[in-house]
Amino acid sequence: MSQRPPSLATPGHGTPPRTDFVRPIALTTLLVCMAMIVWFLLQALVAWPIGASQPWQMLVELAEESGWPPSLRWMLAHPVATSLLLGAACVPSLVSSWGLYKGTRWGLLSFVWLLVITGIGNIGVAWWMDRVAAVLIGMLGEADVVEALNAQRILFTATVLGSCVLFAVLQGWLAWRLMRPDIRSRY
Repeated sequence: MSQRPPSLATPGHGTPPRTDFVRPIALTTLLVCMAMIVWFLLQALVAWPIGASQPWQMLVELAEESGWPPSLRWMLAHPVATSLLLGAACVPSLVSSWGLYKGTRWGLLSFVWLLVITGIGNIGVAWWMDRVAAVLIGMLGEADVVEALNAQRILFTATVLGSCVLFAVLQGWLAWRLMRPDIRSRY
């Protein structure tokens, strides 16, 4: 009688094979969000004395008198609040990344939503940067300088928007991949 040798492989229980790319992504995002929050808090601490200094106040007055875009004037007038708001904007991603890393369903769903929101939001920030640059360049007045700077602004905006679209596509793919049944079944 011949018998088959025992197999060392564990028998399948009908569960899909574990693809462990989620935890490294969650951990990386978690660490980046923590670093960004610390950065913006340190930036706020540095901005506190600088924002109250005479040279900075002169810059704020110059921006007001020159008619700079309102959003830029507000950011110059409130550098500490701007830094704290940017840090606060990282908190949802930090919490979501923690939830994803810990394997919670709310972590998965919030992470996917934040991927979509930030993909769209990055394009909005690129548009805002272009509008602010266009206004500031338009204030220069010298036609040849304005023309040269506008050409550089268009090239810069095309590069930034192209990067934003590329990252939006990658984030969309990641959101789609995270919502596939093999990943969702683990949450």
